[in-house]
Amino acid sequence: MLEELQITTNELIIGLVGAVGSSLTPLTNITKSLLEQKFNYDVEVIKVSKDILANYFDQECNFSNNFEKISKFMDKGNELRKKDHDFIAMQIVKLISEKRKSWAKVNTEKNINTRRVAYIIDSLKHEDEIKALRQIYSNGFFQLSLYESKTARINSLVHEHGIAEANAKQLIDRDEGEKNAYGQHTREAFHLADYFLKFDSNHNELKQACYRFLSIVFQDPYVTPTFNEFATYMSFTASVRSADLSRQVGAVIAKDKNILAIGSNDVPKFKGGTYWPYFDEATGQIKDYENGRDFKVGEDANAREKQTIINDLLESITNVIEKKLDLTRTIELKEEIENVLKNSKIKDITEYGRVVHAEMDALLNCSRSNISTLGATLFVTTFPCHNCAKHILAAGIEKVIFVEPYPKSKAIDMHKESITQKWEASEPETKNKLVFEPFVGVGARSFVNLFSMSLGVGHKLKRKDDDGKIIDWLPETATLRMPLTTLSYRDLELRIIERLDSK
Repeated sequence: MLEELQITTNELIIGLVGAVGSSLTPLTNITKSLLEQKFNYDVEVIKVSKDILANYFDQECNFSNNFEKISKFMDKGNELRKKDHDFIAMQIVKLISEKRKSWAKVNTEKNINTRRVAYIIDSLKHEDEIKALRQIYSNGFFQLSLYESKTARINSLVHEHGIAEANAKQLIDRDEGEKNAYGQHTREAFHLADYFLKFDSNHNELKQACYRFLSIVFQDPYVTPTFNEFATYMSFTASVRSADLSRQVGAVIAKDKNILAIGSNDVPKFKGGTYWPYFDEATGQIKDYENGRDFKVGEDANAREKQTIINDLLESITNVIEKKLDLTRTIELKEEIENVLKNSKIKDITEYGRVVHAEMDALLNCSRSNISTLGATLFVTTFPCHNCAKHILAAGIEKVIFVEPYPKSKAIDMHKESITQKWEASEPETKNKLVFEPFVGVGARSFVNLFSMSLGVGHKLKRKDDDGKIIDWLPETATLRMPLTTLSYRDLELRIIERLDSK
C-alpha cells in the first residue's frame, strides 16, 4: 500500500565541494555530459557565484583582477551567511523551485514527476549549506567532494587566473576555513561527502569515477566496494564506539587486502585496550566503569591542563606588569593578554589528553597480538596528528589513507625527510617515504545505502530474475535507488487514513 500512495520524482540534486582553485568546472561538465548522454537526463547547472551571489552586489560586478573578484565573492558569501548560515542554501532551493515551475509552464502536457532532471550546484562552501540541503531533499541530495593538490590549485590560480602566487596562497588559506562561524568553511564541508573524487590532470580518470558514482546511484547491482572503500567504512564504524568528549576517530590497519586491526580514540584501561560499556548482570543495565572514560570523570584533562598553563603564564606576566603599571591598566592588560593566550597555539596542545588516539590504538592492538605492521596501510577517518605520525613511521606503515583533513597536524612539516602527501610530490619523492593519501570513493555516510542489496534506504537491489539469470542494467532506463518523495509525513498519513477508510 505504502509504495502506491507515495509520490516520487526522478529529480536528483548534486552539490559540489572543492577548495578554491579546484577543477570544479571540468567536474560539472563531465557530470552533466554523463547524465545527459548516458542516463537520459536533463541537467540544470546552478553556479552559486553567478546565479546567487552576483545578484547581491550593489552595482554591476566589474573587478580590476581575478584576485579582487574571488575575494569580493567570498566577502559577499560571508555577508549573506552572517545572519543565517544556510541563507545561500535557501536561495539554491528557491532557484530550483523556479526552474521547476518554469519548465512545467512551458511543458504543460508533461508530468513534472516523471521528468528525469538533475540539478548540479557549483559550489558549496559551508557545512550548514549541506546540512540544510540534506534536510530538504533527504536522500535525493548527493555531495561530491573533489580533491586536488595544493600545488595544482596554486598553479591554476597563478597561470589560469593571473593571480600572484602570494595572493593565491592567501585565497587558499582563507577558503580552507575562516575562524568566524559564517565564513568560508570548505575544510569542514569537504569530509561530509557521499562520494570523494580526485583530479590530477587526468580527465578520463575523473570521468570514470563520476560514471561509477552515477551507476551506483542509479541502482547498478553489480558495483561493489573497493577494498579502500570497505576499509575506510570500517574505520568509520570503529570511530562511532569512541566516547571522547571532542570527536570520534577510527583507524584500520590492513595488509594484502586483509584487515589486521582496528582502533578508536578512547581512554586506555588496565591490561590493555580501551574501555567498553559492560553488562551488569545484577541490575540488567549497560554501564560504564566509574572514573573510566572522560565523561565519567566529568572533564577533558587536556582542556584542563591547557587552561592551567594559561593561568600560570597569566599570573607570572601579571606579577611583572603590576610592578610597572597602575591597577586599572594592569586589569585591562591582563584581559588582553588572556585573550591572546587563549587564541594562541596553546589551544592546539593535545599531549595532556587521557585518550589514546585511534591510530595508536590500532598499532597497539597489533603489538599485543604479535602482528607485524611492516609494509601495512593505515586507514583513518582524520589526518594523523604529529604525535601519531612518528609512531606510524616507527611501526613500518607504508601508506596512510585519510578522509578528514586536520590542520593542527605538523606531521609532514616535522618529518619531511620521511613523509609526503600523494599528489603533492613527484613520483620519485614518494618511493622511499611514508605516503599520506586522501581517500577516494563512496563516503561512509552512504556506504550501506549505496552498496547493500536490502538494508539501504530505497529500492532493494536485484541481480537475477526468477530463472537465475542475471538482470540487465541499462543506464538510459535506470531509475534512482532512493527517489525523492514529494509528500511530507503528515500528507502521507492523511493518504493512508483515506485509503484505510475507503476499504
